[in-house]
Amino acid sequence: MKMANADQVELMRIISPELAERAVDLTQRAGSSEFCFPLGDGESVLAALLEAGVVPLGGDLWEVEDGEYFPTGESWYVNSIEGESVVDRVNRVGVAARSFFEVHRAVENGWVTFVVAV
Repeated sequence: MKMANADQVELMRIISPELAERAVDLTQRAGSSEFCFPLGDGESVLAALLEAGVVPLGGDLWEVEDGEYFPTGESWYVNSIEGESVVDRVNRVGVAARSFFEVHRAVENGWVTFVVAV
């Protein structure tokens, strides 16, 4: 049985139980070893990760149609910069993610995944 990868499982331990309850495991539904969250929860998930010291590499937008989850091809990603301070990296990730959420806020049935290395 295929399961979400270990980093994704750890992500679920970091966020609040309320956010975790609204997450969907895409492993069986879409063949992707990750959890997705309602787009409206994206900023809260991001804040919880950053507060825990987990800086996402990026994220992807998914949509649900007739109960089926599929990636839209829209994503955000922040490259690592050698020698960059953690504070600067957190700031760049926050700006990129929040911009992504703002641009896609109106997507009906939008969901978001996070690429993490915990």
